Amino acid sequence: MSRVLGNLGDRMLERLVPKATAKADVSWYRQCYCSNHVAYIQLCHTVGGMTGCGTCYRGGGC
Repeated sequence: MSRVLGNLGDRMLERLVPKATAKADVSWYRQCYCSNHVAYIQLCHTVGGMTGCGTCYRGGGC
């Protein structure tokens, strides 16, 4: 009896909660350009399959 109720609960939960995907949220830095030995970088993100990057700013030497 408890197995039947467990299976029923699992099926109800599957309908209410979306299934997990293998896509992970990721952040990384990307180099925009170098000028006078100074690197300009930007922070990029991938969230839910959508990718976007911020503005470029000073980030070290190149």
